[in-house]
Amino acid sequence: MTLRLNLKQIDAFRSVMISGSTTEAASLLKVSQPAVTRLIQNLESQIDFQLFIRQNGRLHPTPEAEALFQEVEQAYTGLYHLSNVMRNVRLLESGHLRIIVSTPMAQRMLPDALAKFQQHRPDVRISIRTVVKQDMPKWLDTQQFDVALATFPVDYPPEHLCNLVSLNGVCIVPTNHELTKAEVIYAEDLAGLPFISIVPDTLLRMKVDQVFDQSGIQRRMMIETQSGASICSLVAVGLGVSIVDPFTASNFIGKGLVMKPFRPIINFDFGILLPIQRPRSSIVDEFIEVVRECARAFEKEWRQL
Repeated sequence: MTLRLNLKQIDAFRSVMISGSTTEAASLLKVSQPAVTRLIQNLESQIDFQLFIRQNGRLHPTPEAEALFQEVEQAYTGLYHLSNVMRNVRLLESGHLRIIVSTPMAQRMLPDALAKFQQHRPDVRISIRTVVKQDMPKWLDTQQFDVALATFPVDYPPEHLCNLVSLNGVCIVPTNHELTKAEVIYAEDLAGLPFISIVPDTLLRMKVDQVFDQSGIQRRMMIETQSGASICSLVAVGLGVSIVDPFTASNFIGKGLVMKPFRPIINFDFGILLPIQRPRSSIVDEFIEVVRECARAFEKEWRQL
């Protein structure tokens, strides 16, 4: 049976997820609390699964509600963009650049590129969506972007992507660690040391684990976290050592950690992706050229790593 979605029901569901209660959701939507409750109940009846569980006077979303909310938020992102375009047609003459960026490139590459780009294009409006690698395919599928800066490999038509830069992973250690004296840090140097790792099922985790598994070297896997930036923050306060990409690590130099060349080499590839069915504008071309210049400068700066 085909579902006929009711936007009022979706609005009520989204407002409850954001606010945490039907009372607050009613205030956001400027309707009565019973009306919100009724809309949620009607939505649950239509989709045939429970969205919220009430315990101790509070609503708790079910896993199904969390999954639905992620999809709803993506849809609303597109609606917000359309709304902004319609309200700001006059501003379109100066341009609007929508960027999707993977978390490593958001740390150093994108800020550097935007700073340089806006020196020549100060009137261009810019929207940035930072995305972890696992979610990148979902955002690429929406095609709601003008340029994407991604960690490769990416499952995407090859004629719409191009390589940007290839960098070697680095070992990061606290500034007071004895390994700061080493010119190069080898996998065996980390044997038995407390190691801060990215969560499983990520490209970084796979590449790093493979090096140590093949060498038979045991680390003390003390902490797992979900981003390279979080790893750097934990290393900087002395909780362990780790291996990350140099884009991420370079953003923390002088903030409690030191990065060193690591062997065996762990390679990270980064690239640019463009929409499939939409020609790129001159603004996109200008931005890409700036990104390439920044990538070349960064590669030259850290090529010894």
